[in-house]
Amino acid sequence: MKKYLIGIWYSLPIQLFLPHFRRYQIFLIFWYLLFSTVAGGFMKTFGAFSLFLAPEYFGEVSALSTAIVGFTSGVFIMSWNITTFILHSKQLKFLATNAQPFLKYCINNAIIPMAFLIFYLIKAINYSSIQELASTWDIVFLAGGYTGGLMLSLLIAFIYFFGADKTIYYTLATNIKTANEQYDQAITNSVLQKEKFDMRVDWFLTAGFKLRKPRDVRHYSTEFLEAIFNRHHVAAVLAIVMAFVFLVLVGYSSDTRLFQLPAAASITIFFSILIAVAGALSMFLRSWSIPLVVTLYILANYLYQQEVIDPRNKAYGLNYINKKERPLYNKEAIGELANDSAIEADKQQYLTILNNWKRR
Repeated sequence: MKKYLIGIWYSLPIQLFLPHFRRYQIFLIFWYLLFSTVAGGFMKTFGAFSLFLAPEYFGEVSALSTAIVGFTSGVFIMSWNITTFILHSKQLKFLATNAQPFLKYCINNAIIPMAFLIFYLIKAINYSSIQELASTWDIVFLAGGYTGGLMLSLLIAFIYFFGADKTIYYTLATNIKTANEQYDQAITNSVLQKEKFDMRVDWFLTAGFKLRKPRDVRHYSTEFLEAIFNRHHVAAVLAIVMAFVFLVLVGYSSDTRLFQLPAAASITIFFSILIAVAGALSMFLRSWSIPLVVTLYILANYLYQQEVIDPRNKAYGLNYINKKERPLYNKEAIGELANDSAIEADKQQYLTILNNWKRR
């Protein structure tokens, strides 16, 4: 029993899941917001949960509207996978010599996305049944639309990365073959030492969902492994850039009804961009990313309280700086202004305006 527990603990899915709580808590903020919104906690008074559970497109809730939200949810999941893949790649060097390393990474990094998918479908089905009074077939179509949109998004992403993977390995095939031929010689000449920053992984899931032990890659040069990962990183960054360009184009075309996407879809695409930015912060600041975010939040809150940052809509011509000279806004002050002479003066003024319009 102990052997199985140790094997589970040092499996790649668990070892990828734990670092989010230890080092990359900033990514969990986005997942928390999604879980909390769908659960009816975050911004409940504004009805944010209904934007996800009953998305509207062309003025109605349909399989197409849920499919769009599902597609953008897939974009968010892939953005999260891409960002964490870039951050974890140095600790998972054995993936560099496997075919389709990013696909294997996504499969082993699926604990949180799968939990969200199940949670969302449960809440969406419950909402459609109780709040929308939808029929069984309508619920099936809505849930199927979301799942289908999600699967389509993931399929497009994996086709893109599969093409990038083939290009990378076609380019570096000679180097891989040479490194494999020199493996026996490397073992004979010296004992290969384990690098300190490698993550301990006893087994991982393959693309066929089979268990496999990680391959020993210590006979490969660091430069070679980094070359493979760097090429995957370039492909990953291009995917994020395409998502950003899509968001900008949708924003510019929002006046067209076709591009008036469900609000939940816009939110998830926006989160996809933010999670990439958060990944960049985590990469450069490492353990200082959370303290920096907290500091920026406190600073922004202070500036807001001091009205240095003031998002309020202001009436043109009014003085909002000198608060002491503001007129009182209470019952007595309004009563003083609402006297007979003031009412008669207003009446005569507007009668003059109306007569001028009449003469035109």
